[in-house]
Amino acid sequence: MLLTGSKPMREASIDTPAPSRVGHLRWPIRRLSIEDRHSAMDHLMVAPSATATWRFAVLMFLSSMVAAIGLLQNSAAVVIGAMMIAPLMAPIMGIAACLIMGWGRRLLTGLALVSMSALGAIAVGWLFATLLTAEGTELTSQVVERSSPDIRDLLVALGAGAAGAYATVHKKISGALPGVAVAVALVPPLAAIGVLLGYGQPQLARGATLLFLTNLVGIVLMAAVVFLATGLVPRHRFKTHRHWIVGSVALTATCALAVTLILTPRFIEISGRAHDLKVATQTLTGLLGSGNRLSHIAISGGTVRADITGETAPPPVRDVAAALSRALGYPVTAQVGWIPVQDPDHIQKEPPQLPLNDLSPTVEKWLATQSLTLQGLSYQSGTLVISTAGPLPPKSSDDLTALISAKFQQDIPVSMAWTHTPGATEPSDAETALVAARETTATWVSTKPDTEVLSISGDGTPNTITVTLIGSTRPDVDALQTELRTNLPQTTIVIQWVSGGLLISDPPDSATDARLTTAASEAAPAAKPGPPR
Repeated sequence: MLLTGSKPMREASIDTPAPSRVGHLRWPIRRLSIEDRHSAMDHLMVAPSATATWRFAVLMFLSSMVAAIGLLQNSAAVVIGAMMIAPLMAPIMGIAACLIMGWGRRLLTGLALVSMSALGAIAVGWLFATLLTAEGTELTSQVVERSSPDIRDLLVALGAGAAGAYATVHKKISGALPGVAVAVALVPPLAAIGVLLGYGQPQLARGATLLFLTNLVGIVLMAAVVFLATGLVPRHRFKTHRHWIVGSVALTATCALAVTLILTPRFIEISGRAHDLKVATQTLTGLLGSGNRLSHIAISGGTVRADITGETAPPPVRDVAAALSRALGYPVTAQVGWIPVQDPDHIQKEPPQLPLNDLSPTVEKWLATQSLTLQGLSYQSGTLVISTAGPLPPKSSDDLTALISAKFQQDIPVSMAWTHTPGATEPSDAETALVAARETTATWVSTKPDTEVLSISGDGTPNTITVTLIGSTRPDVDALQTELRTNLPQTTIVIQWVSGGLLISDPPDSATDARLTTAASEAAPAAKPGPPR
């Protein structure tokens, strides 16, 4: 949005014919007419009248308001509308014109106008974020996207600045100016700064500030170059002020170089994350069976989170973490969620599941003959998951499968989790680690009504512990993982979650000498087991 209404300038101030002579600097660019120069300067607000300044302030407030509301609503269309009505491009390019014309006082006026406009837009963003945002509301993607600029944003600003300056000088293509305003957003980053400050996010606000400064430097630099190349500066003025002009452009280029040095590492970091995400996606896809699909994957620090849907169980989380570590070249922690999905026709052909209340007496009787107690019983994707406790591990689940089949005339796969309850002996390091993991997990699960512990197992050493959770909805395990790492700093923690019904009874309370491991028949606690042995 360009405004007119600048104060009339003396013709000699921008173009006074000078005698033609050959000097050490030649001026090969064609000259603009006096009228074209005056028209360009009027649009650039290098000497705005009071009326033009008032119109500029009104449009600046309205565009800031629209941008803030669009950011809070997460509406790209509204944000684009704010870009279209924002008048800030004109005084910024006016700064470039003052640089190449050698107008020091007007340059200071332009800088003051842009600075006051920026502060006003930030204040408007903060005000609307404070008034229109309910407590606990999360940041929208439109706001977050403007808090992490990289070198590509500077390239866009350079191109848009060149296009805007060229369209300003050549009125026949002035229709390109709205596209320039959309390409390099000036007001939305300022409104984003205010919104982020209103949310109490000063770190992200610094990123949005860097985005605005990137756009500002890029536009001023390329506009100055294009104005010089298109003949906006009269020949005699260039000769008499060449030191000022060259120095100003060099200073602006230095600022652009400084911004480049800041943005380039950000781009490299983003590219590295994208590469890691691609490698992790390819690795996980290669590990999955033909009936499974990787529905979501994310990398945060050294943790890879993946959601898998399909008919068959994914590989054990430990194997997934090892494969990802080899592919990425650095150790990672894997969090894998599996959502069983079966073919509808196949589901219709399956007989109805036996009620757990009918199965429970049979299971309890079978366990009692081995001095074991039933701790929990649930279905997971057609598999009967049993949690038991006792001094010795249970017999092969094949025996129980055959018993259920003979009594109920239905084959039901069985998976077991066994809690070892040894005598009063000195616990080993592995047992101590498992006890700590059980206590920490039990405390965390007590605050999660939709989640229970299916199993907690180790590899016989205190080096690795696997926690398997079951529930109707996938929980956020970041807090649990942090607590486990704090309590067991020397232990590799693997957390896995399976979707399904809750256990019919709570898992056993942790004892000071309790140890949780998986029976030999449990190939993966989070998965449907293979054929009975």
